[in-house]
Amino acid sequence: MFLVLGNAVVDEAMTADAWPAPGQTVVVGAPRRDLGGKGANQALMLARAGAPVRFVAPVGRDPDGDWIADTLRHAGLPQAELWRTGGATDRSLIFVSREGENAIASTTEAARSIDAVAAAALVQGLEPGDVLVLQGNLTLATTCSALEAARSRRVRTVFNPSPIQAGFGELLGLVDLLVLNEPEAAALSGGAAGDEAAAALRSAGAGAVVLTLGGRGAVFVSEAGHGHVPARAVKVVDTTGAGDTFAGVLTAAFYQRDLSLAAAIRAATEAATLTVQRPGTLAAFPSADEVAAIWRR
Repeated sequence: MFLVLGNAVVDEAMTADAWPAPGQTVVVGAPRRDLGGKGANQALMLARAGAPVRFVAPVGRDPDGDWIADTLRHAGLPQAELWRTGGATDRSLIFVSREGENAIASTTEAARSIDAVAAAALVQGLEPGDVLVLQGNLTLATTCSALEAARSRRVRTVFNPSPIQAGFGELLGLVDLLVLNEPEAAALSGGAAGDEAAAALRSAGAGAVVLTLGGRGAVFVSEAGHGHVPARAVKVVDTTGAGDTFAGVLTAAFYQRDLSLAAAIRAATEAATLTVQRPGTLAAFPSADEVAAIWRR
């Protein structure tokens, strides 16, 4: 069983010719509404990759929360457990450049309503060998509580520390698989980059580190060794959700299909390559059939 404890949000994406500078107003394209949230994204990709998933996330008692519940039912997570809070459902504003790169601003009030006690209680329902998947949207105390509970039950842990919070570096000893991008790795490693950053994070306690490099693929370091997996060159339309596609498929490949870390990264990279060629978040994710085709290669 894979428990994804995270967030589900409403994405509003707009195409922008340039990012606004302080005090500047820029004209953007019409907003596109989509399902988002790193927790929901990674849970969906785990499910489409064939893994048994329990997804828990807080949303508001509002129309946006209702819309997320309905969207998840139709997208492949009919059993998603959405805890209704008194506040508003979280949302993200996404600006996508003409080159497909994105800049994202997200609210986290709903996600942060999961407290440390509730998180630990959820993990208590897991068995040794199950997998806990976390991102950076919960509070530091809740994240720590969930990881500690997982360690006490011999549950394997996957952590994607995005958005980065102060104190995440102190949790690395509780993480079996750390998945992150270059800015996140630099923040956690004190400014290191590439292989050096991955090695530093492994030395700081993470069991295995996978560092994504965008169009350059990914590097990894683990007890079994280290290496670089290149990415296939494609025309990039929108990078939104590509990291979550990668993380979900990587986790399923490594822990559900028992592939080597290098082979799991190759599968995850191919899935992310499909995502970046399409606009949107959920709308861009590979289908279950497309992921199945990756397994057959």
